[in-house]
Amino acid sequence: MKEWNILATAQKGQERYALRLLKNHGEFGRSGYRDVVLGCVDDVEAFLKKLEDIRAETPQKLRSLGQIVPLERNFQFEVADFMERAKEAISPYIDRLENTRFFVRVVRRGHKGEISGMETEKELDGFILGALEEKGKQAKVDIVGFEKMIIIETVENRAGVGLVTRAMKEKYPLIKVK
Repeated sequence: MKEWNILATAQKGQERYALRLLKNHGEFGRSGYRDVVLGCVDDVEAFLKKLEDIRAETPQKLRSLGQIVPLERNFQFEVADFMERAKEAISPYIDRLENTRFFVRVVRRGHKGEISGMETEKELDGFILGALEEKGKQAKVDIVGFEKMIIIETVENRAGVGLVTRAMKEKYPLIKVK
């Protein structure tokens, strides 16, 4: 799958069941990592709403799912250019973070010891703050009281990027990005 706008995790050992459920709502396939599924849906909001409706009516139907992460764009990278490519990918979100409490979360699958999620998050937080400051604007990094978060999910040399708001997390409990 070349483009993906959903990353889903399955409960331990439940990937096959999660795939069966999700394939009813879009194009989904294995990621190459256990219990991690990538997918493409036509309308992310409608997809999340449908899952929430299922959860409200018959929660046991979703017992195979761990979390859903909505993403808006993808990029390819090599370890050497990951930070540069990540900065390019998050740049369109910078103005949307003005006067908010935010943070960047990087969930890395692959490249253990080559890419540090925590160091990358700090550098990207600083990149955003610096870009806003150059425009005479401000925001605050706040992991606990955040209003918005930028999520970067890597799967080997591919990454998905999205913006998740606190309101989205409250409306759709399957969005469990921490």
